[in-house]
Amino acid sequence: MGFLETVVSLIILRCDRYLSDNGVNDSIRGFTALEGFLARLDDEALKEWADVTSGPDGGRDAAAASSEEARYLEMLDRFGEDTVIQSLLDLCLAVFVCPEFDAYLSKHFGYSVTLHLAYLLEGIPFPDEKDVLDRIGKAGLFCDVDMKVSPLQYAPLCIDEKIYDYLCGEDTINPRLSGFTELFKAEDAALLNSPYVNMDAIRRGIAFFENKGCVLHISGSGGRRFVARQIAASVGRDFLFINIADLFTGTDRTVLSTLKGALIREAVLDGAGICLYGITNLFIYGFDKPGGRHTKRDLEMLERLLFTPIIEVGIPLILISDDPLVLIRSLSDTLYRIIELPDKLDYSARVDLWHGFDEFYNLGIIPEDMAVRYHMNASETAGVIKSYIERRDLDSEDKDEFLSKISIEHLGEIDMHEVGRIIYPTVRLDNVKLKDEIRNVLDDVVNSVRVSARILDSWELRDIFPYGRGVSLLISGPPGTGKTMSANAIAGELGLPLYQVNIANIVDKYIGETEKNLERAFSYAEKTNMVLFFDEADSLFGTRSEVHDAKDRYANTEISYLLQRMEAYDGIVIMATNIKGNIDPAFTRRIRYIVHFENPDEELRRQIWNDCLKDSVPHGDIDTEYLASQFDKFTGSIIKTVFLNACAYAAGRGEELEMKHMIHAVKLELEKTTSVGFSYDTLGKYAHLM
Repeated sequence: MGFLETVVSLIILRCDRYLSDNGVNDSIRGFTALEGFLARLDDEALKEWADVTSGPDGGRDAAAASSEEARYLEMLDRFGEDTVIQSLLDLCLAVFVCPEFDAYLSKHFGYSVTLHLAYLLEGIPFPDEKDVLDRIGKAGLFCDVDMKVSPLQYAPLCIDEKIYDYLCGEDTINPRLSGFTELFKAEDAALLNSPYVNMDAIRRGIAFFENKGCVLHISGSGGRRFVARQIAASVGRDFLFINIADLFTGTDRTVLSTLKGALIREAVLDGAGICLYGITNLFIYGFDKPGGRHTKRDLEMLERLLFTPIIEVGIPLILISDDPLVLIRSLSDTLYRIIELPDKLDYSARVDLWHGFDEFYNLGIIPEDMAVRYHMNASETAGVIKSYIERRDLDSEDKDEFLSKISIEHLGEIDMHEVGRIIYPTVRLDNVKLKDEIRNVLDDVVNSVRVSARILDSWELRDIFPYGRGVSLLISGPPGTGKTMSANAIAGELGLPLYQVNIANIVDKYIGETEKNLERAFSYAEKTNMVLFFDEADSLFGTRSEVHDAKDRYANTEISYLLQRMEAYDGIVIMATNIKGNIDPAFTRRIRYIVHFENPDEELRRQIWNDCLKDSVPHGDIDTEYLASQFDKFTGSIIKTVFLNACAYAAGRGEELEMKHMIHAVKLELEKTTSVGFSYDTLGKYAHLM
């Protein structure tokens, strides 16, 4: 017979003798399972139980006990020499091991396990109120207690699977908590990555607990749970990590009380601390109430029903929240400490982070380039790298583009396609035919983006430029001159996706909605580090008008918002417009680079025609000199359209590309764009081909 089985048999025997002393004989008769327990209770089992529970000096000999015996005695030692609590634990164990015992108690006592029953077995029929409260508090460490029952000594008590498993020597997490609870063991510290950033926060957290601190509150964003694990490992303490949103549903105090008890028991039995994360702004500021405003009562309830019971048991507590709002007002600064992590990592910290991950995972990247391209915090960076490592052998995409796609998956929002579309450019500046002076400006834009973080942080210029640190470019010029292609090429040079805003979906007739849509676009591009592109920008960035009615006033309000958002934006924004003069002067003053595209001259037109004639295109003699000089109004976009139509015309007839096909496509274009009758004289020396 095992030790716990002996404990169960003895409490059954004690109940039978209590009833016998009070005139109820043979109380066990008819309860087959209980009779079986007593039948197996032999002298050897009784002697073993007596040896364990009473040492030579009347004390318990835990050192000589087996795992079941040691853990049973260890649990009793938590309550001192309290025989009432020992009887209560034994009663609960008996009901858990042998459900028939519950029916036995209900038949003979009128109720199942209660504190009152334990008092009766110990000969204390009338305990005072203070004694009941004290022992109910102790019972809460191994039982669920409904504190609403009156009187409390009649509250039904029971243990759960965790207590029994623990007494049997198993250390599994309580099934009621396992779905949202993770046990971090300090001995697993070697499995953690090195803390490449936030080292100062980790050192401060370690010092706080070593100086007998009680509650450490980590706020901010980016790697908060990682920081908590580093602290736990350094102080040599296991910690239970729980998402508080799963523990606490709405304001259901019963659910909170039940799971809170299970959580505290888990921590006490495992000798672990508790880390509660998921304390979001919504959670703090109103528990899903309309308006999202917190009340003093909300925070007091959270403190009273959850935080304080954990603290009173002596369990080290780590809280993780978005904002550094004081969540426990009853503790002094020496017992409660807030450590705030930065919302954004500066350039040098991002370089350190990428260096660390590159060394650990052998990524084969240039950390400085990654630090410029990705403005993610520590946890976001770790998530992107984890996904990249898991999938890099399954994907043949370019590494830079692949990383960008993964970062957007991790950081992007749902339904952002309503506001714009993501483009992964394949063109580069060398693919765009530009005048040298224009190409030089665009090269400056690319270079400025690449060195921006370094000069702001390493050169310590950020304080001098508190706003207006983003890189902005305005491209003006007639349609078809390469504005959109240049925007794509700049993003391609930087290895970044381009987020092209859908102006039609941004502008909304309802007051304030346009600003909300713009904020979504700016925030999305900033977070995912994409190039933000506004085509036909004059519809948004147009000149402010005199206020004649409410419509004018709200239109000007939208422009004022854009001015402020542009100054606060740290990313890359490109605007394209057909007419530079349509842009409000207040914007042009804030735009770092402005370039004007004109229709290509003859030399540029010749280059564009020649570039279209790839070796892969079957063609005869194409007179690009004639095409470039004869059609001086053709922009780059028109030239490409004409060439594509000519290729389609030739291929459709099963022929290689010839001048007759080119002239056919030119005629179609001229007929499309002229408002007067087409003249064959326009075709010059090749008019006869028509």
